Amino acid sequence: MEHSPISISVNCLIHLSDQNGIKLNSQLTAQVTALLTSQSLSLIEGNGPFAPEILCDFWSHGQEHIKYRRATLEALSQSELKIEASQAELEIIFKDFFAEEMLIRVVTAVFTASDHQRGQCQAEPIARSLFLSFLDVKRIILKILVSEQGLSNEVMKRINATRRSIERWTDMLLGQYIQRFGLEEFAHDAERARDFGEDQLSQSTAPHAGQAWNLIMAGLRVSFPSGLTSQTSDHWEAMLGAILACYPFDCFNQSATMKSLRQLRYERSGFLPESSPEQLPEMIRRRMQGLSETSGSTEKMSKPQTQPPGSKTSPVPQSQAISFSQLRNRNSEESS
Repeated sequence: MEHSPISISVNCLIHLSDQNGIKLNSQLTAQVTALLTSQSLSLIEGNGPFAPEILCDFWSHGQEHIKYRRATLEALSQSELKIEASQAELEIIFKDFFAEEMLIRVVTAVFTASDHQRGQCQAEPIARSLFLSFLDVKRIILKILVSEQGLSNEVMKRINATRRSIERWTDMLLGQYIQRFGLEEFAHDAERARDFGEDQLSQSTAPHAGQAWNLIMAGLRVSFPSGLTSQTSDHWEAMLGAILACYPFDCFNQSATMKSLRQLRYERSGFLPESSPEQLPEMIRRRMQGLSETSGSTEKMSKPQTQPPGSKTSPVPQSQAISFSQLRNRNSEESS
């Protein structure tokens, strides 16, 4: 039984959410980002338009999620009193948001490259609008950090170290797409992202190129250890489901995991039109026609063996039958 892209996306997200028995936290958000990045070429190389209702879900759920984040953080930034939330809670909120910004940067870059490759303007404006909303909320977070309100130096150092680590991960995940499509505006450090991109493209044809993503996933689990997560609404998971639904149906396995790009290209090659002699180069077409003419005239060229000189009787072809009267006449001639 076939599954729609939306149902597969939801199953994938449920699997990720149930992995630790909690809502999506920064670790799961980072792993989903890596999953989307590893398969983004299958989306960028597509040629059909995106479903408008899926893009609408992506934008609406993303805006609702960012409104929730903004309302929480604005209350903290505008308070003249000491922040009521504990430092541990603020650290979790900031870490989760920085991970969400990493995902939205990657998704916006991928949608931009997809529109440019397809010669359309459909997903890029929606993704950019959401990306700008995230940057506006990030401005509020940086304002809170600069004000040093209710945060110790140690907590601020950890938050800043987390921010810089996530920025490096973002540039690494964006590296190959910045190198391929020139999307430097989405990187935190364009030169660093290009260095990552050059290395990734040089290893893309290696025999075990797919193992690099296993190492990336392992590194993300170390950088984003599982644990507590900030309170959020269901809009974030619904937005991720809309993003996954934009990916082509044939890049998913029935087990709700994504296929490798190599496997996807192999499967798609079977749907390409077969070449006919008229579409082949002239030299190859002539040689193919010459071979077919030679094989068709083989029977005409083959001749039965002639009777050697001095022989009295003619050999009878194997396919020719001999009648009884012919055999009796021959015996009478030999006896006389």
